[in-house]
Amino acid sequence: MGTAMDRQELKRAILTAPLWMQSTKSSSRLVAEAVGVSQSLVARTWQEFSAPEAATDEIRAKLAERRMVLVGFAVGRSGSCLVLKPSRTSRAQHAAGLAASSRRRLRAVLAADLLRNDEQKPESVSSSGLWTSLESKGHSLAGAMILVSGGFAVPDGVRPTARFASAWQWQRLVAALDLLTETSTGPLLVDLEWRLRRWHQGPGDKFIWTADRPESPAAPRGSSGDKIMFLESGSGLDEDILAALRQGLVDGAFSGESEITVGKLSRLLGVPVRDVRASVRALTEDGLVTAARSDSIVVRIPSLEDASETYMARRALGAIAVRAASRWTPESRSRIEKLLEDLAQCVRRDDITKAHYLDMDFQIAVFEASGLNRIPAMLETLTKQAFMHFAVIGARYAFSPEKILEQNTEIFEAISSGDLRSATLSWQTKMDDGLNYVAQHIAAMKFV
Repeated sequence: MGTAMDRQELKRAILTAPLWMQSTKSSSRLVAEAVGVSQSLVARTWQEFSAPEAATDEIRAKLAERRMVLVGFAVGRSGSCLVLKPSRTSRAQHAAGLAASSRRRLRAVLAADLLRNDEQKPESVSSSGLWTSLESKGHSLAGAMILVSGGFAVPDGVRPTARFASAWQWQRLVAALDLLTETSTGPLLVDLEWRLRRWHQGPGDKFIWTADRPESPAAPRGSSGDKIMFLESGSGLDEDILAALRQGLVDGAFSGESEITVGKLSRLLGVPVRDVRASVRALTEDGLVTAARSDSIVVRIPSLEDASETYMARRALGAIAVRAASRWTPESRSRIEKLLEDLAQCVRRDDITKAHYLDMDFQIAVFEASGLNRIPAMLETLTKQAFMHFAVIGARYAFSPEKILEQNTEIFEAISSGDLRSATLSWQTKMDDGLNYVAQHIAAMKFV
């Protein structure tokens, strides 16, 4: 058995791994491989810091009373600070709760506090620059929830909602902040995690991030009502490009098969052309977009053959993963069971968008529970391709949450009982039903 210090350093490595490991994905399997520990130890560490306690229960209760959105984050020499402001979206418009991918990103963001030098001397407000940046971007502190760790300083007259004495206590915020709204906060976490990775790999000792502009009361950036879903992708810029393409398809700014130049994406996102070109290259390799020329791409209108190929590959590889998932750890099983409970709540609320998120999370959780080395990553890429098809279909894609819950429950119960034949058949039926649904919409689409 190692010493307490050794165990603490292992936990530090596990929690901070998404910020320094080569892979931009942070599943328990990939983190375990990067750190050199068992997957079950990773799961136990995550679970330890996700457990509720008195301090986080109070914050969680406040978030349950009022919708909040992330607007600022900073890491300094003596602590970290996270700023939330009241959301302008109503409770009815967007359900609370982050998707599993966003919870992983939130965990990585909080883990940045474990990378700083533990200096308890408070920093000056001017040295952090967070408050100036918030003010310059139109974010008022009126009604804001300000969470700080260590000795991070706040402006005179401002009282933090909570101050966490150590970086380890700070990690437990994930138990409360997972109540943030996915549609508003999920895309911001994509950008924040990406920038934190770049900061950690650079020479700087301080980090400041603020949301670009106040949240719009009509709809958050990158969305158009409840029907737009965000894809998880390899990096923040990849995600921004995919979101911009989906939004353009829905708004009519882009059309299927039309060329979209790298320069146009650069201007749209405010990102250097070289960075856009690098991300476009990665998206092309994953089959999410198609290169038209050296400086432009097209989003192909999915044909029935495209959809069939994607679903048949998911059908075959997923069957292997489902059978292997019978070896799941107690932590993996508990995670999948929790996703089913959340999905049941979506059915009661008739929340189609959240149900689709949870369906993807359920599938990824089953793939990761398999313990296989290569197939889960292949299935994740295929899932992204399927989501791009959904984006072209647009708001018409509204597969029944009740059917999703029925399918996933059958798969879960079959794996739990050791009936791998039934589990495989249930997975294959799920893929067949999905393909039939998508095929009907592809046949009904009329593009000009």
